[in-house]
Amino acid sequence: MFDKDAYPHLAEIVDTLVSIWPEHTRFLEKSFSERDITLMSSTEQRAATILAMVGRNNIPEYCRDYRTLCNMLEDEELYFRRHGAYRLKYFEDAVAEVYSNKAFMNSYMNFIALSYVLWTNHARAMAHFEENYIPNIRLGSHHLEIGPGHGLLLYIATKASNVASVTGWDVSAASIAQTKKCLASLGVTKPVTLVLQNLFDAPDEGGRSPRFDSVVLSEVLEHLEDPVSALRAVSRHMAENGRIWINVPINSPAPDHIYLLRSTEEAVDLVATSGFKIIEHDFFPITGTSLKRARQWNLTISAVITAEKI
Repeated sequence: MFDKDAYPHLAEIVDTLVSIWPEHTRFLEKSFSERDITLMSSTEQRAATILAMVGRNNIPEYCRDYRTLCNMLEDEELYFRRHGAYRLKYFEDAVAEVYSNKAFMNSYMNFIALSYVLWTNHARAMAHFEENYIPNIRLGSHHLEIGPGHGLLLYIATKASNVASVTGWDVSAASIAQTKKCLASLGVTKPVTLVLQNLFDAPDEGGRSPRFDSVVLSEVLEHLEDPVSALRAVSRHMAENGRIWINVPINSPAPDHIYLLRSTEEAVDLVATSGFKIIEHDFFPITGTSLKRARQWNLTISAVITAEKI
């Protein structure tokens, strides 16, 4: 599958998962065969972070949660293929089924954390954030992540020398607790402000200039009924020429996904229509397929878009 001596932290996670779910081996072989040395090195670094965050004794629990959620995603995929739409239509339904269920949210966040190591598209998105986005935001940036969840992206921001302050907003108390736990486990010393906050209810700056030079929306827009309004709301809290990093999936059914984007072009247009200048975009297809095939068969693609407030 890969050289376990060269990537020992990754090997520890993969060996644990395979012992729990041997049928997943073929998927993992495909996933790692698609990665070059640079991405494998990034994946190994992420695996080391997850082990430090989780604790080795808890990796089996994370792997069991990963398996459970993958099976749930298969059910959502079946619905999507039959109906050409996501199962949920309204945010309040996602709140009732997912966000207000602390036990489920914990399992969901565990699954997502491992997916950034195990899924090719998620691993590429994470590497893009760390290697392309964060180094290019302005020195002394005030950084906001909306929906930090597992906390891995927020952790990367805390390590960056060009980031002066770090803030996270989330509508889920369970998610906020997970983020706090992550940062504490990783020994983060830079102050981080975590707020139980709905974006649409966030207070304005009281006459002051908007404070955030950098904003992250990673796998958030698909959870909303009106992502254009959300992006415009985000813009009100951004400094002039502030940058935003958006990671949004195309054709990606999940237990709490509401807004369906059917193409990468639609995703880019969504951001531009919301009043942002597109700086760059990258598209990462789901494990085991090419971008061309993913577009042809409406398979999941992670659309990563960097934009600037106009």
